Amino acid sequence: MASELDESVDPKRARELIAREGVQAVDLRDEDDFASRHIAGAMRADPDGLDEAAESLDEDRPVIVVCGDGDRSGDVASDLRERGFEAAVVEGGMKAWTGDGLPTQPREDEEFEGPKRPGPLGT
Repeated sequence: MASELDESVDPKRARELIAREGVQAVDLRDEDDFASRHIAGAMRADPDGLDEAAESLDEDRPVIVVCGDGDRSGDVASDLRERGFEAAVVEGGMKAWTGDGLPTQPREDEEFEGPKRPGPLGT
């Protein structure tokens, strides 16, 4: 990424960074909220299990952290910065993301039904 990531970004800028510049997204919401709608490509992480989540992240790529309303993500982004990551939060969290009409997976008009291809999880 050409420029440093600010500590917080608005949802539209976050979407651009994720879609165009390969920024990683980490979602702190619970499993049910994540399953119902999340940022495409986002990894769900428990705020209390950050060690495990950090091991799954690419240290060379910036990270955007999102929670439900933007309240919890700041501490996690700060922790990631202390670990050497370039990390920011989505201002207003997923509430702002969906309020701006930005895309999620599954799309709002479809229900998640699990894997579509054959395999151990799709059979």
